[in-house]
Amino acid sequence: MDVIDAEDGGSPGGIEAVVRAAAERLETGKLAEAAAYTLGLAPGTRDWAAQDRRHRSAEIYGVTAGHFRKGQERVVLEQLAEQIILLCREHSSPASPSSPVLSPSTTVSLPGRGLPPVTVCVGPIELLTGVDILVSSENGYFEMSKTFGASVSAAIRRAGARRTPSGEIVDDVIQRELSAWVSRNARPGLAVAPGTVADTPPGSLAANGVRRIYHAAVAGIRADGSGYEIRPEAIPMAVHNVFRLAERQRAEYTPPLSSMSFPLFGAGRGGLSPAVSAGHLWRSLINELTVAPDWSVRVITNNTEDAAALLAVLSGTS
Repeated sequence: MDVIDAEDGGSPGGIEAVVRAAAERLETGKLAEAAAYTLGLAPGTRDWAAQDRRHRSAEIYGVTAGHFRKGQERVVLEQLAEQIILLCREHSSPASPSSPVLSPSTTVSLPGRGLPPVTVCVGPIELLTGVDILVSSENGYFEMSKTFGASVSAAIRRAGARRTPSGEIVDDVIQRELSAWVSRNARPGLAVAPGTVADTPPGSLAANGVRRIYHAAVAGIRADGSGYEIRPEAIPMAVHNVFRLAERQRAEYTPPLSSMSFPLFGAGRGGLSPAVSAGHLWRSLINELTVAPDWSVRVITNNTEDAAALLAVLSGTS
């Protein structure tokens, strides 16, 4: 549907069409529902007072209106603004010749003076070499995915395990170390705060040059137990905590830690679209690298479509 029309794009009706189209592109769940009420797009809410819409949106997240205004409302509006920008770019440049070319390793410059470039890698994370810190996406209980799974967590757990020559796992190193971290620092059986980062040794991934695994708790369990959901605010908090932990640990190694790799948080079982996940990660990396520009950063995905979406966001062509 072509929602941006040169003749009526500036009219109230045209503006509402753009906003509605942008809201429809938000990931389903609490974010999309809260956006509909916040903006008066939900049926019967057009004439509601702003404070009534905010109270209803706060109820969706189970928080007070004041908490919502300072937290989730900002995320809702940021995501909506991002989708409006994407719609405008798609309309004005439907086939931009400057779109990034996908390759196994592509370096993208971030906007801002003095910021280092970010390298996007396409391939299995267990084959990535030359990176000191691998960041894994985990649930709030720090229970890694099963070794036969297709997630980043499963791949890291599988690759880090010690095996017999026939392939039998004799030591589930990374999950064992992660369980030990929970026993020392958290409460076994209870979820940690979203964005919490735990660190473990790399197990057999040390053969790839990996020196630490950072486990970021970004996935929550849905209330009905049917799967995971990503709280968007957990992604920038997780990225921030990764950099804080890395800064504390870097001098403990010789040579010092200097590189890290991130996954596309929530773009798999978490239910976020690759573009939305990339947007959160993009803004978070800019914030952190502005403060600590001497880190080498990679973002890796084994999915070529996700990689293309990530490159488009990072290079500003989407």
